[in-house]
Amino acid sequence: MNEAKSVPYIPDTAPFTAEQRAYLNGFFAGLFSRSTPDPSTLNAQPSTSLQPLTILFGSQTGNAEALAKRVAKEAGRRAFAPIVYDVAQYPFANLKTEKNLLLITSTYGDGDPPDNAKGFWAFLSNGEAPSLANLTFSVLALGDSNYPKFCACGKNFDQRLEQLGAKRAHARVDCDVDYEEPFCAWMQGVLSSLISDASTPRVPEASTLEPQPTTYSRSNPFHAYLIANRVLNGPGSAKETRHFEISLEGSSLTYEAGDALGVIPTNCPQLVDEVLCALGCSDDEAFRKSLLHDYDITRISQLLIAALAERSGDEHLKKLGLPNVNGELKKFLWGREVIDLLFAYPQVAWTPAEFMRCLKKLQPRLYSISSSPKAHSKHVHLTVSVVRYESLGRLRKGVCSSFLADRVCSSTPVPVFVHSNKNFRLPQDPARPVIMVGPGTGIAPFRAFLQDRRASGAKGKTWLFFGDQHESTDFLYRDQLQDFLHDGTLTRLTTAFSRDQSEKIYVQHRMLEHAAELFQWLQDGAYFYVCGDAARMAKDVDAALHQIIPNAAAEYVKKLRDEKRYLRDVY
Repeated sequence: MNEAKSVPYIPDTAPFTAEQRAYLNGFFAGLFSRSTPDPSTLNAQPSTSLQPLTILFGSQTGNAEALAKRVAKEAGRRAFAPIVYDVAQYPFANLKTEKNLLLITSTYGDGDPPDNAKGFWAFLSNGEAPSLANLTFSVLALGDSNYPKFCACGKNFDQRLEQLGAKRAHARVDCDVDYEEPFCAWMQGVLSSLISDASTPRVPEASTLEPQPTTYSRSNPFHAYLIANRVLNGPGSAKETRHFEISLEGSSLTYEAGDALGVIPTNCPQLVDEVLCALGCSDDEAFRKSLLHDYDITRISQLLIAALAERSGDEHLKKLGLPNVNGELKKFLWGREVIDLLFAYPQVAWTPAEFMRCLKKLQPRLYSISSSPKAHSKHVHLTVSVVRYESLGRLRKGVCSSFLADRVCSSTPVPVFVHSNKNFRLPQDPARPVIMVGPGTGIAPFRAFLQDRRASGAKGKTWLFFGDQHESTDFLYRDQLQDFLHDGTLTRLTTAFSRDQSEKIYVQHRMLEHAAELFQWLQDGAYFYVCGDAARMAKDVDAALHQIIPNAAAEYVKKLRDEKRYLRDVY
């Protein structure tokens, strides 16, 4: 039996330009896959030419990049010549001569493009983009429907390409967090529609589905065990931040500083029982098991609102289901969970199947790893803020954070996988300076970076901006950071404790206080990293960065991004 072969991929360390790497990656994806044809196509008339296909990805954490490579591999088997580009590395001048273009992009922040796609969006929307009348395209948008601007970035790209004259090969598909099925349908549909020669060798449709993974992954997680769980905050803190250590013994899983760990939680059994009781299904053990492990029973889906509106006749719910309700839906959802709707509409009867159709699948949570494999090769460390609050007279808790904090003991298997984040790596040159901005749990990857730099003996300067509420209770990893300062691994530590004085001070304020020196570090080649809240902190830090640069700030920041020296891990 022949072994299945993998598609070669040119790593970032190879001695090629970004454009050369992208070309070779696509070339090998097509050439290598055609070297092992499916037996059912052996009698097909070979194609005399390969169709060009450019695949761009806009990715913050790596999902869009992984999907782009899967499309390239499948396209190569269908007699295309695919070329995969990180959209930040795509030569925009090529766009006017492209024939077939696929764009896979996530949405970040408040409907924004991921960092690597901002330049491409600016190019398309600044009025100078060429006519694209000869271009055929399709967009796959990745997002999370719990956010009001679901897939906004993909929608904007799709609309703008059409405005420039391009023609859709396949309708845009908007993927929620559970993207595998719609992705596969889009991939099959768009590649089939692009095939212009009926004699082109085709692979049977079933072959487009990825085989079951042979290594641990999102769809085949490793059952790990928790070996440490401790609170990092001091007595009296308003926060509960915990340090977790999870063993990877026996998994063969590896990770790098900057990666994330995916954790697949189990729902709170007490909440499950309350939901079952409200539905009148307390004795249905199969239903209980499904609600424990398979479905999100906290976040209210639009499907559930629509179903309740129809069944109850409630006009307010019907209005919330309409588009453009000016933030009313967001206001209604805040502090509410599925159980609240069940209590509010007890007259609506559900069967288990009907109810589950209105729920979203329970998704893994991704946590930035706060350890380096050079210091902890068999373990991963996580720095997690445990979510607990009260709303509408009920105590609420985060699904995964409380799962780890309260319901996992040393003998409880925790399904995990490593999520590679190639867009958040230390510089290849260890002599380069590094600036890190990570308030709160945003410190996680930077603790990993510092462990990594210490273990490797890197000589480049490092500067950490850390902030939280109170120095006395919320100075996470204080002793370890002092040790890093003492041995020279950390050159500078600048803190901002927002509530230790009458006027709140945040990390962006500290950046502005040290503007001249911070700019000099950038002039000396420093890499600038940000980790933490996307909606507020990351935007404020970005605004401060623009203020720090004395001239042509927008162009300077764009250059930092293009050179992969401005990197963000935001959520």
